[in-house]
Amino acid sequence: MKSWYKYLLNYENNKRSFPIDSAFDDHKRSMGGYDASKGYDSKEEFFKIYIQEAPSRYRYYHEYLKAHLKKGDTIFSIGSGQCANELLLMEEGFDITCSDLEQACREETMRLFPRLSFMKYDITKAPLEKKFDSIISLGVFYLFGKDALAEVFKNISESLKPGGSFILDPGGAEDSICTRIIDDFICPLEIRLAEFLKKVLKNIDCVVAKKKHGYRTTDVEIISIARKAGLYLCDTKHQDYFTEFMRSVFFGKMPRAVVEFIGRIVPYIRMFTFKKEGS
Repeated sequence: MKSWYKYLLNYENNKRSFPIDSAFDDHKRSMGGYDASKGYDSKEEFFKIYIQEAPSRYRYYHEYLKAHLKKGDTIFSIGSGQCANELLLMEEGFDITCSDLEQACREETMRLFPRLSFMKYDITKAPLEKKFDSIISLGVFYLFGKDALAEVFKNISESLKPGGSFILDPGGAEDSICTRIIDDFICPLEIRLAEFLKKVLKNIDCVVAKKKHGYRTTDVEIISIARKAGLYLCDTKHQDYFTEFMRSVFFGKMPRAVVEFIGRIVPYIRMFTFKKEGS
């Protein structure tokens, strides 16, 4: 496991370091906010904006979840955010309870989807009071360090019925030589060049700030931590060979087909399905 940092141009003050998100509002800002000004006119518009026209990972999520969840099972979602994937599955007949530290766009969401079941819940604190057939979490686990991740998997295991499943995308490509090059060399170099050009050519005052984004894990680490919690891998699938390289301006200017070919060594989506022992 490796600490994962991102870099940004800070125009507001001279602060050069920011900690990892520790509250819902912090994470909401990092995600670009949960904007209720668009996509909430109708269900059709909501799914168009937040699934069809959203980053490709949401479509990958939907395909994988539909193939690995069962209608009639009780399903619990951890860190649901705007609940886009969960709401689409709910509309297709799945029984899902969503959760997060806060509910994003509560009034607008409940107006469109009055049957949505949502609860405030912090998976790092304790297991759920009720046991579920399946638990899912999409793009959240990169926020947890090693000790927290072990506790989270333990709580999930205790919240599943015997034979229940846990479906996970930890969020981001795994820790590897390639992602370390992107994180530690390419992105810092590009952002410092951008700072230089802003200051020298445009006379804009700014500084490079380093923000702790979370943690990079390997597939082996995820599987090992899950196994210690009594969860055993039964399926995995890697997808999206484009997004990780798009963090670089240089790679962003290359043809998509070339980037996707290179990107097969760092898939952005890492889906895992674990099972809890029992029948």
